[in-house]
Amino acid sequence: MKPAANRPAPGWMVVNLGLLVAVVATAVSIVGASHQCRQAYASLQALQSSQWDMQEQWGKLLLEQSTWAAHHRVEQLARKELDMRLPRASELQVVVPGVDPGAVAGTAP
Repeated sequence: MKPAANRPAPGWMVVNLGLLVAVVATAVSIVGASHQCRQAYASLQALQSSQWDMQEQWGKLLLEQSTWAAHHRVEQLARKELDMRLPRASELQVVVPGVDPGAVAGTAP
């Protein structure tokens, strides 16, 4: 029979078993955290790609809006579709705030 001095105390077995469980649990949690990090990064990449596409589309829409609202185009549509024209000089009337229009033209009674 071996002497008792060569055998580890029973308390050390419990400590070693507890440490082993802690190491395994830590390893599993690290794997889970790494997986979550990869998923979050993949989601970030997808959102950034979507943002880029939306910014590109926004730029195209701004260009289209400026084309549709161009001065020469609006004037052309006003002449064609609404039969509008520039007024003659005799048709112009200047309105001054606070002054009677008839008094300025000299037609007041």
